[in-house]
Amino acid sequence: MEAVAEDTRTGDKISIDISDNDYEEIKSLAEDKISDSKLMSYIDNLDISADAKALIASFLKTAIKVGELVVRIGKRIVEIVVMISAKFPNATFGMVLGLLVGVLVASIPILGAVLGSFAVPIAAVFGLARGYAEDLQDQSLRRKIAEASTMFDPLKGEVHVAG
Repeated sequence: MEAVAEDTRTGDKISIDISDNDYEEIKSLAEDKISDSKLMSYIDNLDISADAKALIASFLKTAIKVGELVVRIGKRIVEIVVMISAKFPNATFGMVLGLLVGVLVASIPILGAVLGSFAVPIAAVFGLARGYAEDLQDQSLRRKIAEASTMFDPLKGEVHVAG
């Protein structure tokens, strides 16, 4: 069986071959965990710009087709992020704080142009790691991330790109 996704910017189709066993597991990815209205309500309540909210909302529409089954993969990813950020606020806060520090460094004239592309990701990772360390004291964040990652295992395979 073949899983197909289309790059919305270029129109290229990306496909991978999926085994029948993996197809059965992928069916669970097609099931909604959070309703669209609850997810949009969460996004609307974020303290971010309207442009960022629109970007997240457009990401929700990203889907792949596996046989006749359509999996809203963007929505699954946003659901995971919402769940992790709700259950592990230290990691989330640390990453947001790191991003803010990185953006502040990037906004410094001349120095920001040189260090900005390095400062933002490094500060975000450092902030995430610090918050993650605090949340890991009970090991549940590590388990949730591993659990979320394994949900996408059936989509591993040889990638074929067609223009």
